[in-house]
Amino acid sequence: MAFHTPTGLGQSDAPAVWVVDDDEDDRLFIRSAFEDVQQLIRVLTLTDGDQLLPSLTTCKQLPQLILLDINMSRQNGFDTLKQLRNTPTFAHLPVVMLTTSSDNADIERSLALGANQFMTKPASYNQLVTLVKGLTEQWALV
Repeated sequence: MAFHTPTGLGQSDAPAVWVVDDDEDDRLFIRSAFEDVQQLIRVLTLTDGDQLLPSLTTCKQLPQLILLDINMSRQNGFDTLKQLRNTPTFAHLPVVMLTTSSDNADIERSLALGANQFMTKPASYNQLVTLVKGLTEQWALV
């Protein structure tokens, strides 16, 4: 796991977005997209769902948004979301399922488990930046 703060900006009170995704390229692209939005947003990346609850338990600042992939090798996004929603301390945290799937069954299951939103990962970097801009505005990450 690694914190990523845009160059020259080290304020710990900046809004935090946590990205839980086992694909290294996707984590890199998402961090870069947040950087391109040019808002003061800290991005923490986790490489698998089994890291989320332990990291939340020990963090100093809770995230304002969690981006959660479904398909991960050790603990998938469905199980991670279920654990999160069953933990009263963290059940309120906003979660957007951000995944390659566009399957209706995955969408329905995500929302039934308590995801705030379901989004399919875009095909291009420019589309990802647009998606991140939308999330930044929607979740008031400014």
